[in-house]
Amino acid sequence: MFIAPRLKKIREIRGWKQASVAEAMHTTQQSYSSLEQGSGFPKIDTLKRFCDVMNVELHFLMALELPITEENLERYGTMEFSELISDCNKLEQKLEVFNSILTNNNNKSAAFQNTLRARIIAA
Repeated sequence: MFIAPRLKKIREIRGWKQASVAEAMHTTQQSYSSLEQGSGFPKIDTLKRFCDVMNVELHFLMALELPITEENLERYGTMEFSELISDCNKLEQKLEVFNSILTNNNNKSAAFQNTLRARIIAA
């Protein structure tokens, strides 16, 4: 199950034991443990309870392309979905600008190297 390792990582970063999370979610430790092991398919309600206990948004939990790190958890964990999308769009725009700069610099560098080679050969 793709969510299971994310549940475990969030719990570990927050410093909770499985039994404490289970109690706060009003479930058994065994049931919660099976969530982290990826046994079966959790209900959305169960995932929402986990998110409430861990103080994260459900869309953060489900954003598989966003690694669960302490930094990401603090920065994006409680962010509204629209804010998350906005930040993502801004980062993509910045990436395009940097790629453009790198491409232009690589092209200039290649042109410079060709000119330099031509001068060395001519000399």
